[in-house]
Amino acid sequence: MEVHLIENGPLSILKFKGRFFTESDRDNAIEKLDHIENWNLVIDLSDLEYINSTGIAFLVKTLTRSRLNLGDTVLYQPNEQLGKIFELTRMEHIFSIYQDFEQVKKFFEQTT
Repeated sequence: MEVHLIENGPLSILKFKGRFFTESDRDNAIEKLDHIENWNLVIDLSDLEYINSTGIAFLVKTLTRSRLNLGDTVLYQPNEQLGKIFELTRMEHIFSIYQDFEQVKKFFEQTT
């Protein structure tokens, strides 16, 4: 899995590509989090094909970490398969999930 950190003005974007299911994937993603200064975090899932419990645990821990750092975390553009996984795990009750980046911006404008 590839992970990229993009600073976009008041937002940090963590972009995943591939499949998130190993501890190595988790460690790679955590390493990127260590470089975040702005904890208004968008996790871009548009190029993520699959996620398992390791990835889901990472997402929940990241949400907690962002809130402890006075920010928040949203999920952006999960595909249909990820949407089903999030529904089964009830993640849509924990995270704000968006398909449109303008909605992401509005979410963070309302929370600051």
